[in-house]
Amino acid sequence: MSSTDSGTGDEYGEAEINDRGRLTIPKALREELHIEGGTTFTVIREGGDIRLVRQLPELQTLSSGRSTEEWKDDAFRDAGEATFGGR
Repeated sequence: MSSTDSGTGDEYGEAEINDRGRLTIPKALREELHIEGGTTFTVIREGGDIRLVRQLPELQTLSSGRSTEEWKDDAFRDAGEATFGGR
């Protein structure tokens, strides 16, 4: 993929709006970004440009079913420091 004139991203070819207002995102880009049918985007106007921002699904909290008491010393208390080295 070649860079665009503005140097801000990659170019994936052309897309055309059909008579029903639908725009097809090029297959190579859909595959690269793992965009599937039903993916929702927010449409933002920036001057004469249109930007599509993918809406990510809500995060869910999962539980192992173990209580704090059951975890005891197995609990990983400071994942941030261990993961990012205290930055």
